[in-house]
Amino acid sequence: LRRARAQIRPGRRGASQARARAATMTLRRIVVGLDAGPRGRATLEAAAQLAARMQAELVGLFVEDIDLLHLAGLPFAREVGYPSAALRQLDVAAMERALRAMAQEVQGTLAAIAGRAPLSWSFRVARGAMLTELRAAAAAGDIAVTRALRVTLHAPLAVLCTAATPPEQVVPAAAALADALGGAVEIVLLDGEGEAAEVWRRGARELLAAHPSVRI
Repeated sequence: LRRARAQIRPGRRGASQARARAATMTLRRIVVGLDAGPRGRATLEAAAQLAARMQAELVGLFVEDIDLLHLAGLPFAREVGYPSAALRQLDVAAMERALRAMAQEVQGTLAAIAGRAPLSWSFRVARGAMLTELRAAAAAGDIAVTRALRVTLHAPLAVLCTAATPPEQVVPAAAALADALGGAVEIVLLDGEGEAAEVWRRGARELLAAHPSVRI
């Protein structure tokens, strides 16, 4: 038992040293799940300001919802027109055209917003589910930003990351987004199991007292 206790102390010093190193790191990329609408534009503007301040690359990701395409392929699927309230049969080709038009719209919005700030940015389109594609996009040193993953009035935005991105970078970034948007932000740890994830959460909770608008 004495040997085991003696081995814990260097680990604590190692954790402190790792935390100090993390404080000098910056985010590598901010990946934003794009959607049309005023809320999506506000999120994108806040993310662009954060990326410029942190000298991170801003990546716009538009996801063609695979569930919508599957629905459009069903023979009994219909849509209700607005304001006519007329029923129309869904069509895969028409749905693909609509999604391409939305992608072009949000790419134009991204270009306009990013062009006002000195930052590096890119845009890409993926087909699948938003969470799955954001999970694939968020590598070490990245955060991903999207609409809240849980229905709540208090956290309309979610910041996704892995334990490889230090909480010393993620929590202040989430707080900056919350301040810019005037609401709370929820942090979602994508690799949420294991010792590394628990160490990450402990470090994040130590920082939350200074950032009440952020929750995990």
